[in-house]
Amino acid sequence: MNRPDFKMIGRMILDLQKLEADFRRIFEEGPAQKERLVSSCRELMRLQAVGSLADIPVEELKNARAGIRTAALEKAGFHTLLDLYRAKDYSLESVEGIGEKQTAAIRSILDEFLDRLAGRGRIRLTAGSTENEKTDLSWKSGTGSEGNRGVFSDTASSGAAFSDGEGRQKREENEKIRALVRELAVYRQAEQIRRDAEPILGEDCPALDRMIENVAIRSRLRWFFSGRSAKEDTILAVGSLIAFIQSPQHERMERFAGLYRQVLAIDDEAAQEDFRKNSAAYYALIEKITGAEVPQELIYSSIPAQLAAKINALELDLSGFKGDLRAYQAFGARYVLTQKRVLLGDEMGLGKTIQALAVMSHLHAKDPASRFLIVCPASVMINWCREIAKFSSVEPFLLHGKNMEDAFLQWEKKGGAAVTNYESMGKISGRINNRLTMRLLVIDEAHYIKNPQAQRTKNIRLLEDESERILMMTGTPLENKVDEMCELIGFIRPDMVKEVRASAGMRHVPAFREMLAPVYLRRQRDQVLSELPPLTQEEEWCSMTAQDAAAYSIPVMDRNFTGMRRVSFLQDDMRGSAKARRLLELCSEAREEGRRVVIFSYFRETIRKVYEMLAENERDAALRAFSPDGVSAADSQISDFRKGGYFVGVITGSTPAAERQDLVDRFAQAKGGGILICQVQAGGTGLNIQSAGIVIFCEPQIKPSLTAQAISRVYRMGQVQNVLVFHLLCENTVDEAVMRILDQKQGEFDLFADESVLADAADNLADREWIRQVVEEERRKYLPAVAAPR
Repeated sequence: MNRPDFKMIGRMILDLQKLEADFRRIFEEGPAQKERLVSSCRELMRLQAVGSLADIPVEELKNARAGIRTAALEKAGFHTLLDLYRAKDYSLESVEGIGEKQTAAIRSILDEFLDRLAGRGRIRLTAGSTENEKTDLSWKSGTGSEGNRGVFSDTASSGAAFSDGEGRQKREENEKIRALVRELAVYRQAEQIRRDAEPILGEDCPALDRMIENVAIRSRLRWFFSGRSAKEDTILAVGSLIAFIQSPQHERMERFAGLYRQVLAIDDEAAQEDFRKNSAAYYALIEKITGAEVPQELIYSSIPAQLAAKINALELDLSGFKGDLRAYQAFGARYVLTQKRVLLGDEMGLGKTIQALAVMSHLHAKDPASRFLIVCPASVMINWCREIAKFSSVEPFLLHGKNMEDAFLQWEKKGGAAVTNYESMGKISGRINNRLTMRLLVIDEAHYIKNPQAQRTKNIRLLEDESERILMMTGTPLENKVDEMCELIGFIRPDMVKEVRASAGMRHVPAFREMLAPVYLRRQRDQVLSELPPLTQEEEWCSMTAQDAAAYSIPVMDRNFTGMRRVSFLQDDMRGSAKARRLLELCSEAREEGRRVVIFSYFRETIRKVYEMLAENERDAALRAFSPDGVSAADSQISDFRKGGYFVGVITGSTPAAERQDLVDRFAQAKGGGILICQVQAGGTGLNIQSAGIVIFCEPQIKPSLTAQAISRVYRMGQVQNVLVFHLLCENTVDEAVMRILDQKQGEFDLFADESVLADAADNLADREWIRQVVEEERRKYLPAVAAPR
């Protein structure tokens, strides 16, 4: 029997033991990372509380019964607890009647105040940037008064505004923030690795331990003195180790261990960049592990304490939910589950859809055969299906088009979430009424059914007894539209309508909102997002209309990649454009909230069509075509559109610099919101459009730097509102291929590569072979439809 190479075996065993140790380290370090995070958050909350000492007069020391001479302190110029906190011990001891003992008592009392203030505080991290300045993170006090006592930013111009003590504190806070953001970035990425690698921990590591132990002979000397059976067992064990090294399990362990090492090496700049891209996830993580939530009074708004306690008592089962909920979103989900029939009116961008999915996940966890029905505008049906699949374990069924019958039968049999539009409800309501039961009926953009005489309203109202819970969702503020509100409330809580109508005259006072609390929950961004301003990006997937598909097939057959990228803006009549419909809906919702909108496109032809749709020649026809209430409501919208000067103008590469600035100034001064259309190459440089709160891209850009530059015109230093970015996309088109390659590149380089490398790799997408492959793939997909006889 040939003697094996024991040096090779020794090296192999050492490598495997190191790999096993590195892999187990991923999980073993988790608790310590979490503990450090909690400690860092507490330290920062305590530090942030320092600014609040400025609101507490020195007289409060009298209540401490420590015999401290407060009058002498005030006479010496110490008027607040912040003055005492920043003073040196020798300065305090120089005051008449204040010695070492009294100074120590003052320090002890200040510590007690800071502990109490920190217990009520909350962490705020904000990121801002300019093209020529190094981006930094700053912290804003959640408990102190306004002014430079509570707001610190690490900009070159701010240092002169602070005293030496303030400057030291500011630097200390910024250092702690920077360290905390890095800890959060590491923990966040490490948790993802732990979730993905956990199955291996239970399956492969114990087997590897046993395989290594089975190599009983590990030296030539022992080989010489061992029997044949032991030698054979050793050779078999070595073979098992070699087979393991060549297996997918070994490759996965190496990959996860390597990723974890890269995560631990994340530097401050990479962490800040990740925070800027995923700020909502960072705050959700802080809330989850530290309990440093947004204060109750802001989450619950006018919800009475007794009702809030009842809602919070419900244990939310998110075992099948694949996302992270903010505290206010978790409360919203509990609110729906507890109150059963409600109107959720959160402002645009606060995640009404996510809250609905959390409700479905809870109900599905209790009963996997549960049925849910979502009724929404046609433009967002695909979005709903994608979000359901992405964030929950519930199976989505699209009840629309030629496959409606099959999808309905599957939903009826298996349960899950059926998604349909208002126009299809005429075919569906009768098949559900008195025949099927549902755990939840979701009515998205519920203001579509405010007219009780409309057929779609009647179709939906047939189902009021078929669903245990009804969730109506609208971002349109209803407080000043009591009649519309009563129509909606009348569907879910008819017993409340009379009282609401009678109290319409007091709609501006808190008591009115408190009266609505059992049925209507509305939160505004500045109430629940203490970290303003965050940047939120949404993919708005649209299903092509017949006109879209016909127009799109032409550049596909011509192998015209540029033409394909203009999908849904190729035809002349925008009434048949899925993207144009969604664009108008977003603009309408923004106008309701008085927000300014910047619309970007790379293509001048697209800009022209959007302009014509919104401006004089096409505006009336477009609004009539897409208004949910017909011509009369459209006329009213058109009148408001003209009177308010809502549409400001267009900026392209040929727009003179002076005219550009004039348009930006008019846009910033427009009352009640406004719309500005920009060519992405022109609007992405040299402009400051931070008065905008909503950005809409008509197509994905194949040079990510163009997208980043355009967003930076809005989301930049000085921005005081959160920014919503919407990307209009069509499924089953080149949009999917572009987003796929962008996501792939981002995933490969995000946090693990130099930023310039990522930029170079991504910006060269236009030169890659993938364009040719995408064109041919699209051509094969659409060729049968084009070649088929009509």
